[in-house]
This record gives sequence, C-alpha cells and structure tokens, in this order.
Amino acid sequence: MRAKIFVRKISKGLLPFDYQYALASMLYGKLALGNIRLANESHSHQGFKFYNFSNLIIPDRRPSRKGLAFEDAHFILTSPDVEFVRSFAEGLLQTPDFNLYNQRFVVTKIEILEQKKLTNQSTFRTISPIFVKTLREGSGELKEWELYPTDGKFHENVHKNLVERYTEYHGTPPKKDHFHITSVRDFKGKRILIGSGEKATPRRCSLMTFDLEASPELLDFAYDAGIGEKNAMGFGCVEVIRE
Repeated sequence: MRAKIFVRKISKGLLPFDYQYALASMLYGKLALGNIRLANESHSHQGFKFYNFSNLIIPDRRPSRKGLAFEDAHFILTSPDVEFVRSFAEGLLQTPDFNLYNQRFVVTKIEILEQKKLTNQSTFRTISPIFVKTLREGSGELKEWELYPTDGKFHENVHKNLVERYTEYHGTPPKKDHFHITSVRDFKGKRILIGSGEKATPRRCSLMTFDLEASPELLDFAYDAGIGEKNAMGFGCVEVIRE
C-alpha cells in the first residue's frame, strides 16, 4: 500500500541537504500517535522493519548551495502492511504540523495510491537512494564497504536481502526465487549521512533507473517494502516507470 504525503514548508529558512534521519524520526513519532502498539512493536523488533519512504520530491526547488529552498513538496510512504500506512496517515492527520531540524512544515493532503499489479518485468526508478554494504578485508581486518551497482556483490546482496525480508514478513520463503537486475542506467552515486549529530556517518548510496526481472511475489514486495538496506530510514524507495 502506498500513500502520497503533500507538505508545505511554512518557515523561510533552508532545509539541510541531509534531512533523511530527521524525516525518519518525525515519521516514527507520527506512527506512535496513530498506533502506539504498532510503534512499540516496530521499535522493539530486532529484525527488519517493513515500511519505506522516499526523499522529498520538490517541484519548485530554488537554486541554493547552502540547503534546500522550496515551499511545497511531497513524499511517498509505502509498506506491504496496510496497517502501517493507515497508522502513519492517521498520525500525520491528527497533528499535521512537524519540524525537520529548525524548519516548520504542515501536511496539506494525503492520497492513498492505487495498488499496481506487477508481472515479472518492470522498470524502476529510485526516489530515494539504495544503500547496500558488505564486509571486505582491508589492512588485515574486515571492514564495511558500501557497494555501487557496478560491483557484482551489489546485485547479490540486494537479492539476498530481499529474500530474507520477504521470508521474515510472510513466514515462508518465496515460491519462486527469481530476481535479476538486467540493466542499470542514469546511475548517480550519492553520499548520505546516516545517524545524527557526532554519530552521523556518510555512506555511499545509489540513485538509478533499472530494469528488473523477478517472480511477481518478489517484484511486488520490492515495490512495497523497498530495495536494499535501511528501508525504514528512507533508503531504497522506488517508483515504476514501465510495467
């Protein structure tokens, strides 16, 4: 299930470029307002979290090198669990005002989007960057290494992560474990801060358009739950541009 959240910035300053952590924190607070039981279960759960959201999509962005200058924007909120999306929407409507850092916003409208019926081939475009990592040896020890789609390990880990999340959510593995990114274009590497304050760490992520062949059950789950890691932090949200 997908919702399109329309927001308006009602303060006059600039929003920092790295706002994803603040947006994720705000959304968790709204989830607690809409459904405290679901928020507590999600917070205490040690496994995957089954919701995802996009970057702010800003049609009227004005040029600035110091931050994001705009008034109106929207973002996509998505989950394979209808209760998550409804609870987020209820929390956002109960208290439509919120802050991202020192910038004030208000929710102006929420649209529930029609569910797409995907088959086994689709073209996706990222609306938030995909984050994928692995462990590699360096200087005699294993270190985390962020992956781009030019690395074969990126594709392997995206597939493995998707199957693991699908299995945890449904309680059973997919009947057909077919998943293959057949082409990547419009790739753009991006660095995003993950975390807050002094603990924030820059991570390499990927924006791209890609063709995907997969079993319908995995294709639907990727569309609803996101691709790659840290989906509940706003990574790996995609939109379909060709079914």
